[in-house]
Amino acid sequence: MLDVWTSLQQRARSDAGAPLVTYVDAAAGERTELSAITLANAAAKIGNALREEFDLEPGSTVGLHVPLHWQRTAWLAGAWTAGCLVLPDAVEADVIISGPRQAVDLASAGLGEIGVVSLHPFGLPLTGELPPGAFDVTLAVRQQPDAYLFEPPCPDSVALAVGGRVLDHAALFQRAADLGQAWGLAAGGRLLVDQQTDSADAWLACLAVPLACRASVVLVAGDGAVVADQERVTAHAVASPT
Repeated sequence: MLDVWTSLQQRARSDAGAPLVTYVDAAAGERTELSAITLANAAAKIGNALREEFDLEPGSTVGLHVPLHWQRTAWLAGAWTAGCLVLPDAVEADVIISGPRQAVDLASAGLGEIGVVSLHPFGLPLTGELPPGAFDVTLAVRQQPDAYLFEPPCPDSVALAVGGRVLDHAALFQRAADLGQAWGLAAGGRLLVDQQTDSADAWLACLAVPLACRASVVLVAGDGAVVADQERVTAHAVASPT
């Protein structure tokens, strides 16, 4: 059994330069690719920031409000590397991390401090004014070392609360493998995740499914049908196993 950090390291060694995650926003003309090496680097930096800057410990909770985007994958990787439990769209957590648009709604609801993630194609710092209590987490992440400095997670470390269950890393990989099989995703394939994907399944499809199935994932803002051919997708995340 593996944990996400170990799996990322293995993928970086075995398939270093190939894209693991591709993000496409056809309407905006944006396309971003992350290899396993790039994603492992992001996971180390985010994991270090969560442990060092936010004083989180293994088992701490991260409320993640990042939309379907490569940044969601990066923050999942970082939170799981730090041994944290990701609570999708939760308003009660040790740390709240959101996209810019989500931060406005969270701040208007009177939530406390909100770390805001830039959705710029290259992850550049945010521009413009943020709502009260919100701050740009870009600098806190960028100044961290490229190597993860704390104890790594293990298969029984908590990972994700989804569908009324709390999954540890071992259960996360098992659920991810089941989803990949249900979607017809084979090793070396490319999984399309878009607006048709069940919202709970999308959290696993962003990272755990391609790792478990030795595949890659294409995250699409909007309708994925417009880019399916050009991205050479082989499976679509549209159905869950019973």
